[in-house]
Amino acid sequence: MNLNDFDPVAKNYDNFYPTLGLNNNGFEEYHLSLAAKHGEGGVLDIACGTGVLTIPLLQAGYDVSALDLSAQMIEVTREKLYKENLQAELLVANMTDFAIDRKFSLAIIARSGFLYLLTTKEQQQTLSNIREHLTDGGVLTLNTYQPHPIIQAKHMKGESDEYDLRTEYINHEGKKVRMSKTAKYDHLAQVMRGNWKFETLDDFDNIIDTTVCPQATRHTYRHEMEYLFKLCGYEISAVYDNYLRDAARDHHIWIVKKR
Repeated sequence: MNLNDFDPVAKNYDNFYPTLGLNNNGFEEYHLSLAAKHGEGGVLDIACGTGVLTIPLLQAGYDVSALDLSAQMIEVTREKLYKENLQAELLVANMTDFAIDRKFSLAIIARSGFLYLLTTKEQQQTLSNIREHLTDGGVLTLNTYQPHPIIQAKHMKGESDEYDLRTEYINHEGKKVRMSKTAKYDHLAQVMRGNWKFETLDDFDNIIDTTVCPQATRHTYRHEMEYLFKLCGYEISAVYDNYLRDAARDHHIWIVKKR
């Protein structure tokens, strides 16, 4: 797992992420409601990125520690905390083996951070490590996606250097950026690999800068997650399709409790 590939785009992550068209309705409200029920003993924000949840959790009065493998993502979060006059423990650390000398009543892996664990070993290490940082009966929430065989088949046939336009956005310098991606699915490893390409454009749409970031995520099926939770000492409290808590179908928003 290497999320340092996010370093080159950390400053613009908040600019392009909202343009991806992902269904995140109720995202903040969902996590704040969980914190209201389970966050009294502290909240651990794992793969916190640019602090999209760290900030509102702190503003709501919760004791928050946040970690991310990308040092630049943590730096963006630190700058936001300074501007908002907020304080939190921030760590540059891998979710597989981080170590904090305390326990939390709620842990969160938001925005698909769990998908970047590319092996069942890494997944098991992560779940076990988080469990060690939870109080008795502590709660973990994370999200996964039910793999789609048609999409998998498409990317098994595609060429890895074929870029598809994903979105366009305005970066922190006010310049237009075109984001494209490639994808190639390895059905044996259950891993989708590819690149994000960011092309910065001038006023005449000429490319003046290009950044390429390797990306890889693991396709994990619902029955695999159920087994992993059981293996790592959790019981499943609920699973939803989205942050509005509709019944699970293609997406899985998990709430699990430490046994």
